[in-house]
Amino acid sequence: MNPSNKIKLSVLLTIAAFPALSYAEDVQTGELPEVTVSGKRPAQSGSRLDSGSKDSLDILDGQKLKSARSTSLGQTVERISGVQNSSFGPGNGTPQIRSLGGTRVKLMENGLGISDTAAFGGNLPTAVHPFMADKITVHKSSTAVLYGGNAIGGAVNVETGQIPDELPEKNWTGKAEVSGGYNTPHTELLSLDGKIGKIAWHVDGINSKISHYRIPGNSKADACYNSVGERHYFPLGKACQFDVRYDFFFNKGYYRYVMQTYLDRGEAWRDMMGLDFADIYRTERPQWGNWAENPLYDPSITSGRGQTVKSITHITPNEHGKLTNSHQHTRNFSVGASYIGSQGYAGIGVSRYLTDYGMPGYSFLRTRSHLDGSLPTNISADQTRWTAEAQYRPNNNWLDNVKTQLAYTDAENRELLADHFVSSIDSRSTQLRVELNHKIGSLVRGSAGLDWKKRRTGGEGADRFMPDTKTQSYGLFALEKLTYRNWEAEIGSRFGRVGHTPDFSGFRPSRNYGGSRENRQYRFSLNSNQAALSWKPFDAWRIGIRHSRSQRAPEINELFAANRHFAVFANESGNTDLKKETAKTWELSNEFKWKNSTLKAAYYHTAFDNYIYLNDSGAEVEWMPLRYWQQGDTKIRGFELEFTHLFDLNRAGNLEARLFADLVKNYPAENHSSCSTEDSRNREKWLKCVRSHNQGKYMPAMPTSRYGIGLEWSKGNWLLGSSLTRYTAQKRRGRAIYEEPNLGGYNIWDAYLSYTRKLPKDLTLEWFADARNLGNVEARPHNSTLKYLAPLPGRSLRTGLRLNF
Repeated sequence: MNPSNKIKLSVLLTIAAFPALSYAEDVQTGELPEVTVSGKRPAQSGSRLDSGSKDSLDILDGQKLKSARSTSLGQTVERISGVQNSSFGPGNGTPQIRSLGGTRVKLMENGLGISDTAAFGGNLPTAVHPFMADKITVHKSSTAVLYGGNAIGGAVNVETGQIPDELPEKNWTGKAEVSGGYNTPHTELLSLDGKIGKIAWHVDGINSKISHYRIPGNSKADACYNSVGERHYFPLGKACQFDVRYDFFFNKGYYRYVMQTYLDRGEAWRDMMGLDFADIYRTERPQWGNWAENPLYDPSITSGRGQTVKSITHITPNEHGKLTNSHQHTRNFSVGASYIGSQGYAGIGVSRYLTDYGMPGYSFLRTRSHLDGSLPTNISADQTRWTAEAQYRPNNNWLDNVKTQLAYTDAENRELLADHFVSSIDSRSTQLRVELNHKIGSLVRGSAGLDWKKRRTGGEGADRFMPDTKTQSYGLFALEKLTYRNWEAEIGSRFGRVGHTPDFSGFRPSRNYGGSRENRQYRFSLNSNQAALSWKPFDAWRIGIRHSRSQRAPEINELFAANRHFAVFANESGNTDLKKETAKTWELSNEFKWKNSTLKAAYYHTAFDNYIYLNDSGAEVEWMPLRYWQQGDTKIRGFELEFTHLFDLNRAGNLEARLFADLVKNYPAENHSSCSTEDSRNREKWLKCVRSHNQGKYMPAMPTSRYGIGLEWSKGNWLLGSSLTRYTAQKRRGRAIYEEPNLGGYNIWDAYLSYTRKLPKDLTLEWFADARNLGNVEARPHNSTLKYLAPLPGRSLRTGLRLNF
């Protein structure tokens, strides 16, 4: 029963009992009047059945969501243990769950996927604003059974209430909010809900804008300059937006022997023969030819040949106190309406999302569009999304409900150099999802269904990095849960297929693509399964174990990319020989609840077969590093701890304390630190050797470990919260040809304060202040693509008013 209905029932029973108690002495017999309580039982769904709802699922709603909201979805959920923000500047970031993100974490709005293109690199937006959310659900385990291969690392669902599923109590209600302040966007928001007869409707909109962000120090990291003095190597030149020029040298005096013919005939003979100095001078006397002692030999010289840094030119300026090109302007509007019947509802909705923002620190000197000069990179995105949703709840003993969802999304994402168009990634997709949620007696509940999706991805411009591609996928799934006394068991399975058909007309493919296979369809059959078991030895303690085997098909950028890709700052090369990847995960969980305390602990281990990753080649193409997609077995393991306690301070209010810590390791399944010429004869072993040499013992750009504390005090109309999180220095650094530098650790201190006042006519006014990075520290997340160019914003304060009516 709904908790609010329990309260109403208790009140009604108490009122009804008072007359009986008052006249107990006079009245010997009698009976209480019958009380009927009506309410809506929550509809059953696959996401409610998933074991993640207890073991590895976090929900942000109510006050938790208010204090966590930020400009991007990644920033909004990053305080959840095991979840971090894959930052692409202060205005854009996606959730990274247990080191996995991009095409491995499914992002959804009201249960259907969003932002396919944002997964291709991170610079493109996730087309839903967190300020419009009523609730955000984060699945930290694989949900591939329910949502397909793109949920192999988890899922995030943003619920906005666009299509109402019940009639509101009042004819119309809503909220309005305005906020702004120091180093934060100014934001205006309006949301309205209402009803006309049996029609429920919803309207909302938001406008958010900022010209630039302030930072405590320099925009470029000190690590960018650590290798400037080295003669042979400047590893971070491209990543730090330097144009480095070299002088090459050859010290003849370093070599003990020289060709006698060269001594006799001189430079004219060397030029005629086309010989390099390295052909003529040797440290040891060869067994062939006529060699003489080098008259210039000097044993004090320590280097024979190499290069020195001649000049370093900043492509983007190293600003102090200001984050270059960090402007952002976002608008999001939506409307929806539903017919509400006695056994379900049916509704439609439409939304528009528009945003323009800069990629901090990025500029380019060379481009196929023939533009000259150092030009900053900007993004302009525009999306229209149509949705339809219906649910039927029959009076049936075994069928709880049938739910159907349909969405058509038209998204355009333009990449600009300054104001000049250079490329676009456009996507038009249609997706359908049907769930039959059922029950067998009181012990078994289940969800079976299908989802289908068709997508066309295209683009224009001289610098576009992917060809036009058609993608079609479908999946059939079933998830069943058995509950018996203090035991719960779960089993689920999914079968699906994914097909990609590229069109290379007018597009130059990568060298890893076979031209004879043009316009063929790349098909992948996927099977995912999961099973879970939990046991409560007693009410305060629950133990859980979960195993999943999930598969994901390569995405189109991994298969077909072939050009400069600003998001990964590389010339990206796809690989059409990629296979599907398979993840096998074991997860152990414990939860203790005693009075006002809760302790949660989780350990997980994932073994990936054919893990797809972007590898550095060490070469350059058109001034940008060449990076190509390849595969290798990979392991991920880590843990999460969280403890909460609610202190009852009596007249002083309530105080909730939270402690948490998390750690994740992502590393090759086999490490070959040293390889011999014998290894090169075995291709599989040689590829592992190359991977170990190029990327080291750990995968590059891995999230760092964290621990922290949070306090939230409330009394009457007041609420005050604060959190302090320590991001440790990354000790498990990988390689990107060069070894990743240590950017150090940092502490992030945030605070939130609000005062709520009830006004006449059912109005509620709330004043709030939201402060971030109060210590004004320079913070460079190790998992951020822009870590060398764009630290997190400095101290900020957002204050505003929220009116509920």
